[in-house]
Amino acid sequence: MSSSGFKPFGSIAVVGLGLIGGSFAMDVRRLGLAKQLIGYDNNAAYRKEISSLNLVDHLAAAPDEKLSEAELILLAVPVKAFAEVLAQIRPHLSSSAIVTDVGSVKSPLLEIMSTPEYAGMSFVGGHPISGSENFGPRAAQEKLFSGKRFILTLSKKTEQDVLERVRGLWESLGAAVSEMDAETHDKMFASVSHLPHLLAYASIQAIANSETPDVLGHSGAGLKDFSRIASSSPEMWADIFLENSQNLLLRVNTFKNVLSALEDAVRDKDKQKLMELLTQAKNERDRWMS
Repeated sequence: MSSSGFKPFGSIAVVGLGLIGGSFAMDVRRLGLAKQLIGYDNNAAYRKEISSLNLVDHLAAAPDEKLSEAELILLAVPVKAFAEVLAQIRPHLSSSAIVTDVGSVKSPLLEIMSTPEYAGMSFVGGHPISGSENFGPRAAQEKLFSGKRFILTLSKKTEQDVLERVRGLWESLGAAVSEMDAETHDKMFASVSHLPHLLAYASIQAIANSETPDVLGHSGAGLKDFSRIASSSPEMWADIFLENSQNLLLRVNTFKNVLSALEDAVRDKDKQKLMELLTQAKNERDRWMS
């Protein structure tokens, strides 16, 4: 059910119908949050899956004249593609349409939207803190956002009525919505999301390069749990790493320092120092999980 007092949209367009965009469309339809769903995806194989799943009412490879009917446009594409997609949708937008997104990096898109070219466009950034290592339309699932956090990233130009309209939509999807500026968001998620994904990929690569044959085949549940996110979309995460490179590299350097301290303790057979470092990490995680 929609949040109290939320007025459904007449038409919503989703550009990119993978895990996030597809799950969004699925629940918008299920909850009756829009009378019409318009979808765009440039992946031909994905379009076949989208059609078979009946995610949208109108589907095309690229934005077309149908987009002019949309009251809200959700950009659910890799962050590196935002500039190209905005150029594609701009000629077809209604002057009253709201543009929002679900990207994991917020500052680059906000910079684009702050240019004179997009001065008249209503925009508010967004980031659902939900997902999985699976991707593509067939990974879409109902209630993906229910009970999860959703961050709205604002600018000085964000209009209050636009903000509340987008907030109401995500609250109707079951998300717990909060607000944050884009710079703070990108610094924070370099730590809690982007660095862990980078390390998961790096760990699997380092293990796979072992001299022991079929080393991964002898691993247990712990490695599978730790490395799950290394099965995520390489294209999506490469774009995220590059778009938030400055913040990510700061966290990588911090990790190198921590790893170096652990390496020194192991090399020196300094159990006291090793225990100190491991205990610090354990206490931080226990505090987080409590």
